[in-house]
Amino acid sequence: MKNIFILVIGVLFSFAVQATDQDVSDLRKLLDATKSLQGNFVQSLYDESKELQEETKGKFMMMRPRKFYWETIEPMPQVLVSNDKEIWLYDPDLETATVRPFTDDLQQAPALILSENVDELRKQFSVTSKKENSTQTFTLIPKVSDGLFQQLLLVFDKGILTEFSMESNDGQATRSVLSNVKVNQTLPEEKFYFQVPAGVEVTRQ
Repeated sequence: MKNIFILVIGVLFSFAVQATDQDVSDLRKLLDATKSLQGNFVQSLYDESKELQEETKGKFMMMRPRKFYWETIEPMPQVLVSNDKEIWLYDPDLETATVRPFTDDLQQAPALILSENVDELRKQFSVTSKKENSTQTFTLIPKVSDGLFQQLLLVFDKGILTEFSMESNDGQATRSVLSNVKVNQTLPEEKFYFQVPAGVEVTRQ
């Protein structure tokens, strides 16, 4: 199953830097303060030449730990639902759904990284940060080079996640800009457990 979060933005990095205590501490505070997140997104997909290939729009919900709902509305409807047991990808037009177990390798999907404990991130990634006015950008680089991506950027504005972008190992890239973001609202638990509509063909991997 292709994961829409595995694509990334910019050129590939060939180096890594070690996290400082302050970087990890800052990231811990921001993520620990975010129990849930919801809003709208615009996601841009680039090829290895940085040419824009596709732009999608939709809405999302995230709740720690490991629960994520990502609904693409334009240009084609699609729903990605994850929890700590399964990940579902649903295509309404084709009336198909694919499901696979939530496994350790899927923890490297950026959407799920946002839901993980920072201590676990520190084991798997080198972390640095940069501050500019009210914005703080964190750069996460996997310590294992054969991971799903080479770099992940998390951008917070006034303590709220507003953007994340990724560089994949094949040179492709995505940039996801979030808007109308609401933090720590009560979210419907059922959103993170996909209910198969009547007539939908299910493939298990």
